[in-house]
Amino acid sequence: MSPVMAERFSALVVIAVGVAACVLARRLPAQTGFGLGPAFLPFWIGVVLAACGLWLCARPANSTEGSWPSPRGLARAGAGFVAILFYVLAPAPLGYFLSTSGFLIGGMLLLEVGRPFRALIFGFGSSFFLLIIFRTWLRVPLPGGLLGL
Repeated sequence: MSPVMAERFSALVVIAVGVAACVLARRLPAQTGFGLGPAFLPFWIGVVLAACGLWLCARPANSTEGSWPSPRGLARAGAGFVAILFYVLAPAPLGYFLSTSGFLIGGMLLLEVGRPFRALIFGFGSSFFLLIIFRTWLRVPLPGGLLGL
């Protein structure tokens, strides 16, 4: 398969994932007491994914741009997929705070190799900040998990 055809196929897959996210998000409750509900973010993520896929389909073909990724690049992409899978499955047993912290720390270590202290500070700090926003301001119930947060 040529790089242009592979790019077009990837774009169609991204469009399909975006449309599926929008359809599945519409099955969630529309709103809670403050106006936004659990369907808001998945729906708009699906819209953005579908738009990105459409942009990939619509842009002109440039065959010099495509190249096969290195084995290290494929390993990093696989690690990113595993991190997202972990983040989807982990909130129920671990809780929101620990699963979000683990996801953010792992993602930062994956993207910025050699900065573990920064990843720890950012991961735990951002998770705590998001926990406060969701629990206090938005009043969204989040899984407590091991720590009960």
